[in-house]
Amino acid sequence: MDNKIDLHLHTLVSDGHGMPLEMLDAAHAAGLKQVSFTDHDALGAYRHWGDLFVPAAGLGIELISGIELDTNYRDEELHLLGYGFDLADKALNERLRLVQGLRRQRVLRQLEDINRYFGRKVVDRKKVILPQRDSLMKPHLVHAMLDEGLFPDYREAARWLSANAQVPIHVPKLPMADAIRMIVRAGGEAVLAHPGYIIAETSIQLEEMLGELVPFGLAGIEVDYPYYQEREPAPAFPDKAAESSMVEKLRALADRFRLKKTRGSDAHDVEALMKYASSDSVSVSDSRK
Repeated sequence: MDNKIDLHLHTLVSDGHGMPLEMLDAAHAAGLKQVSFTDHDALGAYRHWGDLFVPAAGLGIELISGIELDTNYRDEELHLLGYGFDLADKALNERLRLVQGLRRQRVLRQLEDINRYFGRKVVDRKKVILPQRDSLMKPHLVHAMLDEGLFPDYREAARWLSANAQVPIHVPKLPMADAIRMIVRAGGEAVLAHPGYIIAETSIQLEEMLGELVPFGLAGIEVDYPYYQEREPAPAFPDKAAESSMVEKLRALADRFRLKKTRGSDAHDVEALMKYASSDSVSVSDSRK
């Protein structure tokens, strides 16, 4: 697959660390020719800094509108990528406003719970609530606790948060089929994000799932993706061989169902973007939360 493409990038609009313009500059420096910002339930990357398509074109980069949606499939949270849709689509934007509002309420309540539990300002509201940040998310709280040295790693901090900062605010997830239809109606294409995790970490049969979802308009699956992660425990993908085996399995499934194969780093900062672009495929994402 062409390594000059990266269709899975995050910015500070959701749980990333970089601004879209600096990510575009990094993409240009890395020789990328086609990219997409796929922030979680948010489109601010395409709005808060003006018309981002103009500077992208100036750098010789084809920028494709993108998003990553939280969805529900058989009581599992799975992620769906959308590409090439109308950024002004009414139904999509109404959905995002609902989700972002509930996410904000939940995180602010959890922020207060964390600070109250530890008896000090562990999470600084000013560092979490940024003018360009549309989606407030769990990683913003977890990383704040890690920065304070309260937990040894992300997963332990996330488990503590789930057990000790429960709030009665539910953020509804669209059924996967409905999310696919929403992207298609907005003029875009729906792509299943990092499906290797579905195979490795759930009881869902991916082949059966694809057979069910393709008729609703699923257009592709993310095939090239950094499953093996050097910087944190990844028992499902302990080495590069496990990752390569999964990628080959996904390629075969994509061919069987005549689905597009996409490539994405899931990079949340410039460093990860650059590292992925310089590799044949993988080993850079530390962003699966």
